[in-house]
Amino acid sequence: MQDLTIYDQRRPKIAAYLFEPPANGKYMLVICHGFRGAKENGGKIFAFAEKLQKIGIGVLAFDFRGSGRSEGEFANVTLTRQAADLQQVIDYVHTQYSLPIILLGRSFGGSTILAGGAGDPRIAGYILWSTPVFMQQTFSAILPNEYQLMEQGKSVEIKDEAGEYTLQPDLVADFSWHDMDTYLENIGTRPALIVHARDDEVVDPGNAIYMQDILPNSCLHVVDNAGHRFLNKIVEREDITIDWLIKTFDL
Repeated sequence: MQDLTIYDQRRPKIAAYLFEPPANGKYMLVICHGFRGAKENGGKIFAFAEKLQKIGIGVLAFDFRGSGRSEGEFANVTLTRQAADLQQVIDYVHTQYSLPIILLGRSFGGSTILAGGAGDPRIAGYILWSTPVFMQQTFSAILPNEYQLMEQGKSVEIKDEAGEYTLQPDLVADFSWHDMDTYLENIGTRPALIVHARDDEVVDPGNAIYMQDILPNSCLHVVDNAGHRFLNKIVEREDITIDWLIKTFDL
């Protein structure tokens, strides 16, 4: 594993972990963390990346700007800005490796791979973990009072188990610029794996069913008793993902 910094002279730096593909590697997997998350995924990235390397896949996991060890301010987060970060990472991976790319996104990171990678011909497949496509509905349910304030153009201060943070109204205003149906249609017949918890308390499972209905080459796994964060079902989600990768990409 290598600590990596991806540079752009005009923008803050992106911090990443690079797990090199094996000598016979066939694909590179780019992993996008969720809202308020980071590339380590609570330390779970290391064992997961090792499993992926064993089946011939290299991994690059990165922090969106304003999260983890990347530069920038989290308060400025929007789907558009995260999509731009992802595009820069895809460009980097494409330049460094002559391998097709698979995208994996957790929660808001899944929304980001749709916004930032659905129309990119360099992408061979998509993995969507607990992903929302009904952005306004999801965020207004999570943060009902704060969402109304942001709709009024106000910044908000929020406190959760990880601490206090600020959100600018740009987050909410930006949703109207994204047509998730078009993103899903742009994936076309490329394969997609959708994994969602039946009891997800943050992102309604209807989001997963909706994506499956639009994506002609999708595979949906609904997992019982996992919750949004899959805390007790991490290994099951990883096993579902690796099994799908092996079968779908002939690994």
